[in-house]
Formats: sequence, C-alpha cells, structure tokens
Amino acid sequence: MSSSTIDPDWQRIHYADSTIVDLHAHPGLKISLFDKAFTAPFHASGAFNPFSFESGFSNLHLGGVDVLLSAIYAPERQIVTQEAPALQALRYLRPRLWRKVFGGSYFDVANRMLDDLERAVSAPASQAAGRRPAQVVRSRVELDALLAQGNDRPIALIHCLEGAHSLNSGPGTTTQQLLANLEHYQRRGVAYITLAHFFANDVVHPCFPWPENIQKLNFFRSERDVTLGLKPAGEAVIERMIELGMLIDLSHCTPPARARIYDMVGQRAPLLMTHVGAYAINPDPYNPQDWELRKIADSGGMVGVIFMPYWLTPHASKRGLNAIVQTLRHFLDAAGGEHVGIGTDFDGFIDPPDDLPDAAHLERLTQRLLAERFTPQQIGQIWGGNALRVLRQGWG
Repeated sequence: MSSSTIDPDWQRIHYADSTIVDLHAHPGLKISLFDKAFTAPFHASGAFNPFSFESGFSNLHLGGVDVLLSAIYAPERQIVTQEAPALQALRYLRPRLWRKVFGGSYFDVANRMLDDLERAVSAPASQAAGRRPAQVVRSRVELDALLAQGNDRPIALIHCLEGAHSLNSGPGTTTQQLLANLEHYQRRGVAYITLAHFFANDVVHPCFPWPENIQKLNFFRSERDVTLGLKPAGEAVIERMIELGMLIDLSHCTPPARARIYDMVGQRAPLLMTHVGAYAINPDPYNPQDWELRKIADSGGMVGVIFMPYWLTPHASKRGLNAIVQTLRHFLDAAGGEHVGIGTDFDGFIDPPDDLPDAAHLERLTQRLLAERFTPQQIGQIWGGNALRVLRQGWG
C-alpha cells in the first residue's frame, strides 16, 4: 500500500464502517462482586485497580462497542484455600460477598451472576435517553435482528462462561449431570464456554495462570502439570457442545488438551481462543503456536488478542499498543485475515496497558492499525467481521 492510499478517516472506519466486537470481557464480575451499576463511571489511571470498570456501559458507549461477549466467571475456591489463604478473611469482613461467591455450587453461583448481569443491563439507567441502550441477546437470530436496527441500535451483550467448573452442581456431579447443566446454559443463551480457567475441573486441565507480578508473599505460586489434558467427561462435554451449537474456547487449556480437541473437532465446528497472545512472540504454554493457529483457521474459528502486556510480550511493559499490533500481524500471517479478532479480557482483574486502558479508548487501536498500513477491510474483519461470521456459523 502506498502512502497515498492510506485512509486517514479513522473515525469513519471505527465508528461507522466497523462492527466492534469484543470476544471476551468481564463486566459481570464487577457487577456481582462489587455491586457496581452497569452505568458506573470509570476513569483510567496507570496503576492496577481491582475496582476498575473497564467494560462498563459508559466505556462501551464511548468506544463504539457494538457486541460484547460477556464472560461469567464463578470464582474457584482454590483461590482462597490454596493460592491466597489470607483472602479467607473476607468470610468475616464481607460475609454477604462471601456467601454470594462461595455459598453454593459453581453452577448456582454462575447462574446468580448471569441473573445479576441481566438485571444490571435492563436497569433504567442502562436504557437512558440520549445514548444507545444495552440489551442481552440469547441467540444468533436475536443478534442479527438487533444488528439490523441501524446505527442507534442497542449494545448487544452475549452470555459466555469462563471455566467448565460452572457445570458442576455439587459433590458427586456425574457426566450426565454435567451435560444436563450444559443444556441449561444453552437455553439461557450462553454462546461459548472457555473450558479451562485457573484450576483443573471436571473437563480439562489448565496452564499456569498467574502473572509474575502477583506472585508475592508466597501467594499464587502453585504449579500446573501441563502434560495433563482433556478428561474423559471433557470428551462427552465437547461432543454435546457441538451438537447444541455452543462454541468451544480453548484459552487456558494445556497444550495436550488443545491438541486433543483439534483432533476431535476437526472442521465440524469453529474453534476459539478468545484472549491470548502468540507463542512465536511470547513463548508461554498459554499462547498458541503457529501450527495451532492453522488448526483453528482450518476449523473456521478464530483467535482474539488479549489486552494484557504480560501475555503478549516476554519483557515487562506498561504500554501495550505495540505488542497488540505485533500480535495481530502475526496472527494474520499465520492464520489468515479471516481468523483474527479482539478479546480484551477487560475487568478480568488484568492490568491493561496504559495506552489502551479500557473500552473507551479502543479507537486508539484503529488509529494505530491505519498507521501500520492495515487496510480498512482488515480492520473491519479484526474488529468484528470475523467474530460475527463465527457466531453465525457456530452458535446455535
């Protein structure tokens, strides 16, 4: 592309020509854990802030987000029993929060968090005049109907789950009960499940999850065996997900688990890795290697770039735009332009980059991609064209 063909109109490309889709963010965590209103304001700063609200309604509105795949995460008990026992003080300091998070099975907690999100999105403040409203959509038919409404259409939120532990409804949960709970979530409109998260569950084993900057005072240090993979119940869950039209997210799964799933699924359903970096740039088992990117592309699926410098670059950095663009370019080269997107992981208790700290600043990536000579067509695919194709192909 010559300099004379660069389209300088980034505002049109970002806000009018592109459908902005975030494959993975966690507004439901902040709503459920901290009783935040979906409309709670948030102004970014350079310091890590666990009480931030990067993907709240105001920021989604300012950043031009059209579709948010909202990942519900029921906190795993090993966080307080194994990784950071000091957090057990919350049992006495915040008894209501403790009961809400740990007072029931993972299945119960995840459903309560889905309820919390739905109430927050439907609250009057989220439907205020003068701004696009927000709406939970529970099928690709509902999504297409909403997208057809034009520029003033609501912001669509789509339910997803992070961690197949949310299928567990208590001690002695059988494979058949896991499958019944899976069908329950499908009826609630859950589009995908990230099979692994921080700890082993009934389905799969995870990679080591903790960034080095939180491994202090002997907290968050327990290792993971990355030779372990998919469990027998996991194979049944995956087969049923394909039958139900629920997308499979391989983020956090160990490399052997991912390899087994590539072999199982083949081209029967599009596979996702919604919030990752590139192994070729930052060689961590969490990140997919190039052969995996080709497997995901062959399935018709896609990978989403996480907005967390720790997973994107092997050296410490508080700025992330460079690493995000480098990772996007690598994914395009390895997987093809039809298989790349964005999965910010905002509000997942990450430390987002100082130069792209929340959803309100997403336009900065469009500006940078244009400066890096990505074409408007490529930018449109990255921001949402590819994600919408995968949803239409694999959801439901």
